Amino acid sequence: MSIKECIFRPKNHFALKKGWINDPNGLVWFQGKYHLYFQCNPYSNNWDKMHWGHATSNDLIHWDECPPVLIPDEVYEDYDKGGCFSGSVVVSDNKIYAFYTAVALVDGVVLQRQCMAYSNDGYNFTKYEKNPVIESIGIDFRDPKVIFYDGYWQMVVGGSDGAACDLKSHGRIYLFHSKDLFNWTYSGILYEAKDGEGTMFECPDIFEIDGKWVITASPMNRTDFLPTIYMVGDINFKNCIFYHDCTKTLDFGPHYYASQVYKDKFDRAVSMAWIGGWEWMPWIKDHGPSAENGYRGIMSYPRLINMDGNNLKMQPYRQDLEEKSIEYSHKSKVSDRVICNLLDEMCDYIYIQGNIKRDKNSTELNFIIFDSEENKIIIKLDFLFGNIITDFSEADEHIKSGIRIYKADIQENLDINFDIIKDGNVLEVYLFEGKYNFTSMIYPRDGKIGIGIKAKDALVTYKFNNISE
Repeated sequence: MSIKECIFRPKNHFALKKGWINDPNGLVWFQGKYHLYFQCNPYSNNWDKMHWGHATSNDLIHWDECPPVLIPDEVYEDYDKGGCFSGSVVVSDNKIYAFYTAVALVDGVVLQRQCMAYSNDGYNFTKYEKNPVIESIGIDFRDPKVIFYDGYWQMVVGGSDGAACDLKSHGRIYLFHSKDLFNWTYSGILYEAKDGEGTMFECPDIFEIDGKWVITASPMNRTDFLPTIYMVGDINFKNCIFYHDCTKTLDFGPHYYASQVYKDKFDRAVSMAWIGGWEWMPWIKDHGPSAENGYRGIMSYPRLINMDGNNLKMQPYRQDLEEKSIEYSHKSKVSDRVICNLLDEMCDYIYIQGNIKRDKNSTELNFIIFDSEENKIIIKLDFLFGNIITDFSEADEHIKSGIRIYKADIQENLDINFDIIKDGNVLEVYLFEGKYNFTSMIYPRDGKIGIGIKAKDALVTYKFNNISE
């Protein structure tokens, strides 16, 4: 079997047994189970006419795949390059209401309109007989996210003042409101991108946490290449005004996209995203080792969310680690550079949780993820200038790219806590209690990696679990 035919299927990240998936479209605790809905093509592992897939879980980690719940069989969504696009779900009166974008070709024009379907059990949905509930605004107008606030159902929809493919366009986030989930009124433009912020805001999300409002989105054609961003501020829903304080990124890796926030059964905010990205999706031919009878696309590990000032922090959903600790220290010369290999042998599944205490004279620290053929990804923490630098110049052939630099407020941090998850062809790294995160697909030889830390004057402690051959 060649490397292009090898499939390094994750154990604790959801992927279809066969077929394509991308955006998560809803996660809800309903009638004693978690129900996850997502974009999919169940017939091949290529992007095509979109369906809504479905999976259930008791713990958000282990999933049972179910048949698709939305099939594009109505005239307003029956289009080869359309179908039932992304959206969200809410629970009201013991029913699930699913809101999605129906894409169809009408008189030679592609229309993106918002539709609704409902279910009594989470498995079988009935499309609303008066769909669409919101007609098209512009060329790109998709991905409704619905929440309840201030006596109304509020809906944000991604859009553009032109076309997403036009580099002169500016992304928009539209706001609508409703009393009954069936009849919607346009509120206005909640946010419009400035130059360079993106030509289209895909998969917008909106939520309140610790007294602050957060808007997330996945911008297309953003000049700093961030695959997903969050904006913190306050919102006046009545007058459709967003008081914008700051913009930051949910993840500085290349493959974290279309993040959505939901509530678990304990009413905690949880995020899941598609491990993929717009930069390659429309033109995909052979993104990594995947055979036609395999899968393409993965859901991220669930992340618990909290706020620290204006910083959104995301950490791995509950994971019990072995009560086992390995300590490494080196304190001889300030000029020494040492590598601490966290693992003596390469593994296909890894969960590591650790802490690094650096000396104030230590200005740089590198996480090195490598395989048996010396392909590697480097995540560099530059404490002198306050940058996080990702280096893919020596990565495996499927993700090899260049070096990117991200500004980060890390200069004064002497304690660096971290979580690392490697699961199949997924790598997730969480730094500084989830303030800075990194997600990437990887395709190491034989599916196994090693992890090293290169530092100067640093004490490293960590613990791990579930390491398997």
